[in-house]
Amino acid sequence: MKSKLLVVLIGIMVLLAGCSSNKADENVVENNAGYTVEEKVNEHIVETPIEEPAEEVAEETSTTEIAKNKPAPDFTLKNLAGEDVSLSDYRGKFVLINFWATWCGFCDMEMPDLQMLDDENDDLVVLAVDVMEDKATVEKYINEGGYTFEVLLDEEGDIAKTYLVSGFPTSYFIDPDGILLGGVPGMMTYDQMNQIMDRIR
Repeated sequence: MKSKLLVVLIGIMVLLAGCSSNKADENVVENNAGYTVEEKVNEHIVETPIEEPAEEVAEETSTTEIAKNKPAPDFTLKNLAGEDVSLSDYRGKFVLINFWATWCGFCDMEMPDLQMLDDENDDLVVLAVDVMEDKATVEKYINEGGYTFEVLLDEEGDIAKTYLVSGFPTSYFIDPDGILLGGVPGMMTYDQMNQIMDRIR
């Protein structure tokens, strides 16, 4: 009886989860349930350092190390218009890099809030980095949603690997000097995004 109850509880936890970066794996990467806005801001932006890959792993995979309060790894990706866009193009502004995919339900719920944040903050740019999907799929989704923030295509998933993304959505905040301020795994609400922006400005 106890084992059956445990199985049911585990099933419920999985249902409450965010989207895995492996489409076939629907397991929990980071569950937002239980986070208050203050805890989310404090743990992921202010206090918790971003994990750095072990030296031997970094050497084997040639992955650029990322660390809080260090320069964010620069990258260049194509946008939906086929133009090259680099993170460094946005020096002088805060940047919210949001790693996502069209099939991710939590990403879908977060998109309108990202759009509002992008529209209402002149000192901020949202870079929505779609991971490992083709341009036609992403373009259809963006057009149907009426989203106007910058969308970039990480078709091979290399940038997501560099930023140690293990689930969607995952967001990183970069300051106007290109310094990585921290990251938030999982979906954010509009209010949470604004509270984080207020703290890092």
